Amino acid sequence: EREIRQLRDKAMTEIWETRGFEGVTALLAVGRLSDIVGFSLASTVENPAEQIEFLLKCLSISGDLEKQMDSCLQGFLRFLGDDAREALIVSTAAHANTDRIVRLVRSAPFVRGTWRLLDRFGAGIRERYWREVTPEWNRHSEAELAELIDRLIAVKRPRAAFGAAPWDWSLIETSRLKRLLFEAGAIDAEQKEWYRHGLYWISEALDALDGRVGVTSDEMARLEFMYFDAIEDSEHGVPNLERGIAESPMFFVQVLAAAFRRDDDGEDPSEWKVEDPDRRRKLAYDAVRLLERLGRVPGAGDDGKIDTRELVAWVTEARRLCAEYGRAEIGDRHIGQLLSNAPAEEDGTWPCLPVCESMEAIESPKIGEGFNLGVQNNNNSDGTMRAVGEGGAQERALAEKYRNWAERRAFDYPHVAGVLESIAASYERQAELMDDEENARSRLED
Repeated sequence: EREIRQLRDKAMTEIWETRGFEGVTALLAVGRLSDIVGFSLASTVENPAEQIEFLLKCLSISGDLEKQMDSCLQGFLRFLGDDAREALIVSTAAHANTDRIVRLVRSAPFVRGTWRLLDRFGAGIRERYWREVTPEWNRHSEAELAELIDRLIAVKRPRAAFGAAPWDWSLIETSRLKRLLFEAGAIDAEQKEWYRHGLYWISEALDALDGRVGVTSDEMARLEFMYFDAIEDSEHGVPNLERGIAESPMFFVQVLAAAFRRDDDGEDPSEWKVEDPDRRRKLAYDAVRLLERLGRVPGAGDDGKIDTRELVAWVTEARRLCAEYGRAEIGDRHIGQLLSNAPAEEDGTWPCLPVCESMEAIESPKIGEGFNLGVQNNNNSDGTMRAVGEGGAQERALAEKYRNWAERRAFDYPHVAGVLESIAASYERQAELMDDEENARSRLED
């Protein structure tokens, strides 16, 4: 690396001495390492007056080469020490207009020393700098992180601040980190798919915030829904969101309302409505996926045990609210899917008694349909491989298992037994289809 750098410096010296600025321009027009060109050139152009002239010529270039020139400026200024760089920027700015001063300071390292320089140029240039600068990811100090977050949020660029921050989230004070995450998730002024290059960091930031003093479970649940499509499969997951829905029937109905239209002529509360069509579509998409992946049964404690009274109360209230807000049938289906995540009893009998009690008390056909669908989805997600020639053996084994459970529940919970029997019957039908497919495949091979 040292030898390569020496060769580059030697080549850059030769280009500068023989062709001057025109040689630099020609090199930038054909190359891609513009910042390295500037970095190598800085060891050659050491006279202060010559440095100022070079920077002014770079700033005079616009059009096709402007980005390459800015990158060259970045490399040149990065080579210099802090004091030399500050003096050069101030001297060059004295001969430049506002646009070029902003461009010049934008090219300086993204550190607090550069930000202090902005105080010399007035509020207008400082605001334009924060609106236009591309923040660099770096080991920023606690004070630098605080300033860059506050400055970028002030000009509605929280996502740019988020991209510059992920090194040590513990350095960011709680209220500031909370504000950063809420602002970054809500604002539409920046690139819509901004987080696709930083999914890991979103999960890490939420982990860092979760559990801090001054952060409620409700706030964490809102953040998890805001970033659902970025974190649903991350290490953080959506624990507060699942807990919030399992504890609040109204929260469940609000998510349902985001995913599905009313089936009557009524109106939803104004605060539930989203006017922007793109945001409304994304909200609906995330809400459907959330409903499909919910795994925490209402009334369940952290140990997984379900309180029957709490579960029955939750289901009763959720169904009342679903009916009130025009989503009774779809609500029952998703309540059924949610209940299908029930654990077994200690003797292996499934579902557990609290879920049996709640389903038996209501006897809703739609809850039974949702329960059946949830079982199918849960069994299909285990990734079990099928051997050649196996046919519907797996489905027949599942049918037998659910029929045995139906027989054990038949006396005390006849409605639940009927639902389990319907699940067994659906697996028998699937087994027949798989047998037919296997027979057809065998005939083709013969």
